[in-house]
Amino acid sequence: MGTIWTPDLEAFTGPKYQRLVSAIEQGILCKTLPHGTKLPPQRRLADALGVTIGTVTRAYALAEQRGYVEARIGDGTYVNASPVPELSHLQLNMATCQQPLTDQISTLSDCLSQLAKDPAKLSQLLGYRASPLDQHQQIFHHWLLQRGIEQQPEQLIFTHGGQQAIFACLNAFLTKGEVLLHEQYSYPGVRICAKQLGINSIGVPLTSDGVDLARFEALVQIHQPKLVYLTLNNQNPTCIQYSEQQREKMLALAEQYQFYIIEDDVNYSLPEEWHPPLWQLAQTLNVPRVIYISSLSKLFSGGLRQGFILVPEPLIAPLRLAIHSQCWMVSPLNVELACQLIKRGHITANRDAIIRARQQQCIALGDKMGLTQRWRGLNGWIQLPEDIKAHHLVTALAAKGVLIRNGDDFNCHDNFIRLSLGGAEKDTQFQLALECIESTFNALKQNAYSVV
Repeated sequence: MGTIWTPDLEAFTGPKYQRLVSAIEQGILCKTLPHGTKLPPQRRLADALGVTIGTVTRAYALAEQRGYVEARIGDGTYVNASPVPELSHLQLNMATCQQPLTDQISTLSDCLSQLAKDPAKLSQLLGYRASPLDQHQQIFHHWLLQRGIEQQPEQLIFTHGGQQAIFACLNAFLTKGEVLLHEQYSYPGVRICAKQLGINSIGVPLTSDGVDLARFEALVQIHQPKLVYLTLNNQNPTCIQYSEQQREKMLALAEQYQFYIIEDDVNYSLPEEWHPPLWQLAQTLNVPRVIYISSLSKLFSGGLRQGFILVPEPLIAPLRLAIHSQCWMVSPLNVELACQLIKRGHITANRDAIIRARQQQCIALGDKMGLTQRWRGLNGWIQLPEDIKAHHLVTALAAKGVLIRNGDDFNCHDNFIRLSLGGAEKDTQFQLALECIESTFNALKQNAYSVV
């Protein structure tokens, strides 16, 4: 080679060696590194990129492990002559709201390794416990204070994820035949819980900054609910965030009509998007009418299954009893891992930058396609034009290996889709998925009027 291949690592995210692997992958996809191409010698490439030779060595090894390249003894490293299966058949889940996988595996592995070296700690975690460990409550207590959420440690109840938290609240405070009010378009899990318990769930229409207050108050007067379920910070699926005026009005209505608001704050928001929860406003105004639910699922990973509830003092005992009736106790081992992650500061790691960049790519694509869209955190809520039916696009993309969510899944039948941007582990996969969405959309648009 005269001029060696020198990719722009700033175009990718993550540690430098991972950026170089992503650049190799992109080069293969874009044909700038045709099959059989010899990659630059490691030292020359390291000098050209301004990185250590160890970075290049590690990147080449990972690229070979993934099947992108082949190292030949005494002859250098070559792009594989055969197509890479991982790049030939796209499989990407943009239907599930989840964090992109970056350092979660190594971080959790390190936590488990450290725990394995502490027999005294393990002995403490392996027994039956009717109440959580004080140290666990204190760690979560201080973490929440750092996030601007005031509470007392005894108000904190651990759960195995947000779904169990919802079920426990409905099980503790409602009986068969009673009414739960919730947003018209909402997380399907809440309706599943209500159905399982024989509770009548009723949806309230949404506006651009929360529920329709006039309709909501009318339903409250008719049904006199004990509980109302809301997602105020990042409404699922619409990505609406309730206005300050709306929050104050909801609290005033809760006090006037004596119902409790279950505030589900599980859905992730970027730091600049996040708003202090209604729970905090309730503490400030001394209106103890909010039950706050959150978890680490959308901050770290869904498999951790670590949720929690903040509850007003009078509700602590019945809610603990509801949890006890479902699983006897929440695993202290699970809570310990969550506490280790919190203490290390590794809950979101460097993923905010990845999410922010992917959001901007999605917004740019939506604008290019002329779509009405709203994005917050990991999700985008997108309305399709009349000539492109949501179920057609969902089906066509699934056939190509890209999964997205139909608005019908959230009880919305107005031709919406929801995209979640955490399913791609690598930026190149994500870019391929966006290209697939655009090409599939355009193909459907061209054939929109071919029905006879």
